[in-house]
Amino acid sequence: MSSVVTNAGTGSGSDFESIISAMVSSRKQLLNKRVTVKKAETEIEQDGVNKLTSALKSFKTTIDNSKGIDILNTHKIETSQSSSYTAFSITAKSDCSNTSMSVTVNQLAKAESVSTKINSTDENFNNSFSAGTMTISLGHDEEGNEKSFSIEVSEGDTLEIIRRRINTSADNTYGVSCNVIKTAEGYSFSLVSGETGLNSQNLSISVSNTNSSDGHDDLTRLAFNHPESADLDSENKFTSSNGNIWSYSAGQNAIITVDGNELTSKTNEFKDQVAGVEIVAKQVSETETINGETGLKSYQVDITSDNDAAANKIQAFVNAYNSLISTFNTLTARNTYTDGTNNYDGGDLAGDSQVKGLQNSLVSMITRADVEVAGMNYFTCGLEYNRDGTLSLNKEKFSKALEENYTAVQKLFTDSDGLIDKVSNEVYEYTKFGGLLSDRETQLKSQMDYWTEKENRNNELLEKYEESLRVKYGNLDSLMAGYQTSMSYLSSVISGVNASAKSG
Repeated sequence: MSSVVTNAGTGSGSDFESIISAMVSSRKQLLNKRVTVKKAETEIEQDGVNKLTSALKSFKTTIDNSKGIDILNTHKIETSQSSSYTAFSITAKSDCSNTSMSVTVNQLAKAESVSTKINSTDENFNNSFSAGTMTISLGHDEEGNEKSFSIEVSEGDTLEIIRRRINTSADNTYGVSCNVIKTAEGYSFSLVSGETGLNSQNLSISVSNTNSSDGHDDLTRLAFNHPESADLDSENKFTSSNGNIWSYSAGQNAIITVDGNELTSKTNEFKDQVAGVEIVAKQVSETETINGETGLKSYQVDITSDNDAAANKIQAFVNAYNSLISTFNTLTARNTYTDGTNNYDGGDLAGDSQVKGLQNSLVSMITRADVEVAGMNYFTCGLEYNRDGTLSLNKEKFSKALEENYTAVQKLFTDSDGLIDKVSNEVYEYTKFGGLLSDRETQLKSQMDYWTEKENRNNELLEKYEESLRVKYGNLDSLMAGYQTSMSYLSSVISGVNASAKSG
């Protein structure tokens, strides 16, 4: 393009640029008339399919939370605990039944721990240790494998640095935590086992490869051999083999009493001991005095069916369905036409048969009269199909149906092959990889690539067309400029002859 005329008409003074521009614009409209429309229509359809896919995936995610064999088995739990004191929390599991019970928290689970104090008056303590290896052992696991890890202490390490090495060690997979507290009286060095319960009674610290040197504390003063019960005094203190005095706190199980039955757990969670519920101990029960005797307080727990919560599960499905229908209607709203010209004022998938087909399929699942369990169907259970294609739920009828035959309602709505499961599976056929919408997206991308390539080819043709016009009009401009020069010369000659004749 750089070798052709870029400003045609300069030589002759003619407005050839306007002529070239008009001719190129006319040819462009002729070439791209179909391409521009088809590409724009494909883009609109792509946007519509993307919106449809997103809406269907969101819908499926929402309704999947409302399906399951025990999803309607909802319960209301009331306890006699005060709002200011929570001894335990309790949640209903999927197989929970209506029941009443008394619960007392006797003891919380605790991890084994040890601590020792180093007085600031100890002139032999510099808080700068000699190098060596510290090994922390927790005994053996259920398979007999030793549970231990080691850290390397560098010469000059302080208690604070040793604490950091223990807590950040990649080999410390047991949750052991170390704490160092500095007070006016000196230091407190403590270790807490990462596992609660009676079976965590094997904490010990050993040191090896120590290199004592002047000005540094011997690493052996942090060694701790696990005590026997006979070694402990009344305050649970004992002297370790290195002469240090340690305070020892044994690990313990959590203990609760349910309806007079004592239950234990190495953690504060009781997941399987009481059928249908999970109990988590938070605090030891308050004390109370009855008939002159003081003891731990028992709290009453009442568990009853919560039909409102069950109805809310189905209501969530209804709300999601209605939102999806609204999206369908928006996407498929038809375009209007003026004098046969499309105004493109409808939805991105105006009149789309695939969307209508899916919508009809979902409606058919809901309105089929042959779906019945024990004399019940969707509509006798409170589901209502409205004239505008939306759904509503009569919660009073739904709760009554639950009370009359819970199993039948469950099979109709939330069980495998229930209504929600069927709808979810139908939607999945559209949204899955390689599904109906995935195939359509691939086809639309291929169409868009075709029209883009066509548009690029047309642009190349237009460039060549404009180039040819500029060559032609450039030549014409040169020719006309030459004519104008000749005419100007002849005019001046004639004027000179006429002037000579007059003067003669």
